[in-house]
Amino acid sequence: MKISKNASNSVLSESKLAFSFPCESFLAEMPEPQPNRKNIRSRRGSIIIFVMGMIFLLSILLVQFMEQILPHIQMNAMKNSESDLRRVAYSSLEVTLAVIGEYASYDNALYAPAQGWYDPLGFAGITFPDAEVTVEFQDESGKLPFQSLYEDDLTFRIILSDLGFDDYTATELVDKFQDWVDGDDLIRPDGAENDFYLDAPIPYEPTNAPIGSLQELALIGGFREEFFDSYGRPNELFYRFKSLFSPVNDGSLNINSADSALFSLGEDGMTFEQLPFWEYLGGDDGQRGTSDDRYFSSTDMVPASIREGIPGITVSNTITWLNVIVRAQRGLSVFELRALISMTGEFTSNQNTEFARFNREEQAFSVEDDSERTTEIGNLQYPFTVVEIHENEIVL
Repeated sequence: MKISKNASNSVLSESKLAFSFPCESFLAEMPEPQPNRKNIRSRRGSIIIFVMGMIFLLSILLVQFMEQILPHIQMNAMKNSESDLRRVAYSSLEVTLAVIGEYASYDNALYAPAQGWYDPLGFAGITFPDAEVTVEFQDESGKLPFQSLYEDDLTFRIILSDLGFDDYTATELVDKFQDWVDGDDLIRPDGAENDFYLDAPIPYEPTNAPIGSLQELALIGGFREEFFDSYGRPNELFYRFKSLFSPVNDGSLNINSADSALFSLGEDGMTFEQLPFWEYLGGDDGQRGTSDDRYFSSTDMVPASIREGIPGITVSNTITWLNVIVRAQRGLSVFELRALISMTGEFTSNQNTEFARFNREEQAFSVEDDSERTTEIGNLQYPFTVVEIHENEIVL
């Protein structure tokens, strides 16, 4: 029996189909292989550690960069701020001098800030929205002339005793001071001359001339230890001494700003006659140096015990020497000006200065046109002389 070729092929195809169906169904029923969860977690952990390491490294680099760049940013900011505050301070000083000049011209004298110029910026209606400005006045003519002590050892010792020094220390300080200012090389019993100062770690010599500033006391033996700390900064005793004496006042004593302690030196206290007088000057709050202070425009009402209380000193009621201190502040940046003005137009006899008047380096007010106001501001004339101006003065 013969089987045709087509028939054989058909049989083979059917047999293949018969065997293929069970295999495909079996494969379809087999589960797909699942990934290893442990490996996935390991890879994820490695990626997280890598990212955190990069963040940590970038943080370190950023911190180091900021440490290097921040001082430069602060220096530039302070430099720009100081330049701006300088203009504000000079503008405030110009306004202050103008207000003082107006009162001096109207009353023909300056008596005290209570005269009306206690707050000059407020009086002029001037404000600076981006800076805080304060104006302070120190009446140098309300202090004793320091040069009066050059030949008055007794008064000098009394004053030092009132400050708390014993007789021996007071005598030592007076002798060392007199050796510093006199013109000879003779050594007083407790004094000091060239040999004493040449033995210092940084040798120097006495000036043998009147002192130009009370800060010069830091160079004089004894005063350096008693009036300054180990870093050369003035202590409380120095400021108490400074409140009594002025190195620039060589004239009379303004009773309107004088310290009442000056009239009870060497005594137990104020007399019954003096107490009401000082209370009147203190105003309603009883505190000197505040806005409600009172003043005398004549010395006729000053008690005789006060007018004649200090031998050799003439009591007056006007200002002859005035320190104007202007501080402009923005944040931590501060710019300070100190201007010394002379109401008589004279210079101090114990200071060498060529600052004859106030010549500002830049225009106080920025005015673009050439109006009458511009000319008026540029040609301001004061009834006093600005003797000297100090910027950011630091006491060493």
